[in-house]
Parts: sequence; C-alpha cells; structure tokens
Amino acid sequence: MSDSLTYELGAKERRQLASKLSDHRDPTTSVRIGDDDIALPPAAQLAVTQFLSQLAVGSVHVLSDGDKLTTQEAADLLGLSRTFVVRLIDSGKLPAHFAGTHRRVRAIDALNYLRQREERLDAVAAINDADARLGIEYR
Repeated sequence: MSDSLTYELGAKERRQLASKLSDHRDPTTSVRIGDDDIALPPAAQLAVTQFLSQLAVGSVHVLSDGDKLTTQEAADLLGLSRTFVVRLIDSGKLPAHFAGTHRRVRAIDALNYLRQREERLDAVAAINDADARLGIEYR
C-alpha cells in the first residue's frame, strides 16, 4: 500500500492510550494542534475516536478510497490468497485495472467487495440459524 500510512505505538504507549480512552467517555470534540484548538465535525470525531481505539490495540493503516493496491496488498486486506484475488479480478467479481502488466485494485473496490462478502456470509449464517431452530439438518 504505497500511498497508505501506517501508525503503531509501543506497548507502554498503547496501555497509556487505552487507559485514557477508558477514562474519557465523551467523544473528542476538538484537537489541539500546536497552540490551536480545532473543533471537529461529528464524522471527524467518530474517525478520531475509532483511530485512537484501534491504535491502542495495535497498528493502524490509513488509506484513501482511491489508493491503488497490488494484488498482494488487496489479498492481505481481504484476508484471501493473492491467487484467489487474481481469479476474482479475472472473473470480473473484483474491479481492477492494469498498470503495465500488473493488476491494481482501488482500495474502495476492495473494501466494497469485503463488505458484500461479509453480507453474504451473514445471510448464510442467518439461514443456518433458522434451519437449526426449525430442526432442519444439514446433509
């Protein structure tokens, strides 16, 4: 993810941040940058809160919708093998374009595929739960 930024804290810093986040229940409404306090709109408040919460437990990768991913980076993001991602691209299930001879996937397309995949898996799980409640066995 050549255009993405990666942030990570040491174990001590993560513990301190997690402690401060658990003590502070209200979402961040402003941030201090240098000597200035900057008021955050609600969407930014949520983003900052989520970013800090994730940073407290591990590394955080930030990428924009238009960032171009290699097939390996897309595979890592999706939790799939690179070979499977190439098959998804070649079958038209995951949009991509070629940069020379290399496939590139926009981050937003990979995230949309991930969301759709999770929705499909949730639907299958709901069907399985309904079948189990009705006593229908899977063969």
